[in-house]
Amino acid sequence: MDRVFRTAEQLETTLNAPCVAMVPLVGNALNTNSLESGVTRIARDRSACWIVAEQPLSRFAEAIRAVKLAADLNITNSQKVIGVTSALPHEGKSTVAVALGLLIAQVGGKIIVVDCDLRNPTLSRNLAPNATRGLIEVLAGDYSLEHTTWTDGPAGMVFLPASNKSRIFHTSEVLASERTAKLFGGLRERYDYVILDLPPLAPLIDVRATPHLVDGYFLVVEWGRTKIDVVQHALKSAPGVYENLFGTILNKVNMQYMARYDVHRRRYYYNKHFARYGYTD
Repeated sequence: MDRVFRTAEQLETTLNAPCVAMVPLVGNALNTNSLESGVTRIARDRSACWIVAEQPLSRFAEAIRAVKLAADLNITNSQKVIGVTSALPHEGKSTVAVALGLLIAQVGGKIIVVDCDLRNPTLSRNLAPNATRGLIEVLAGDYSLEHTTWTDGPAGMVFLPASNKSRIFHTSEVLASERTAKLFGGLRERYDYVILDLPPLAPLIDVRATPHLVDGYFLVVEWGRTKIDVVQHALKSAPGVYENLFGTILNKVNMQYMARYDVHRRRYYYNKHFARYGYTD
């Protein structure tokens, strides 16, 4: 009656798209690395995305592996650009995008994550707080990619921020431009995977301008909070996204409560059944 998404089956039936993963609700990561002055090294905070690196046997990490597998089954050598979006802000799309990038880097993939949420580059503020140049400056020709990217270690994930130097109003035009298409054509050649942290669908039209850049999308939906009608309307307004959905991701799932809503499969949500495989949560 509350008209929100509670189960993977509900998500699949309502949206007619596969639910590729249920990402559990978790606490903060444990590790923190201070950012050295003048070093373009990704700043590690206590965001949940770092749990993939800190607790590789956790249920959270296993859910991100399911997302990677869904991507691998859908992409080819020429199709490697993945967009991560949501209907509304704060559903966890950026956390999923970074966690997926970290996981790919851990298994040896050459990966770049690009902050394409140009009007509200929260991810850039978190991962590259000192960045004064980024995607916009590369598109303008002021800086090369090598002088704007940040890295997480020698062979780790690469991050292209969106700098906060000035506010940009016509962000959909930027994403739809020929220069952006050319840049992403170059990224396809240099990296095994290109992950875009996109804006949410409902407040902005920006994501509707990206089908020429993106091979497939993952839609992140927050468990027990995001209204069904909002998600349906958001996808209806963006047919280019809906037609190229790799799948949906039910995020921030309270696994203890899931048994109440999915009675027939309630044993699936009991962590004790997964303990023999090393699960840490």
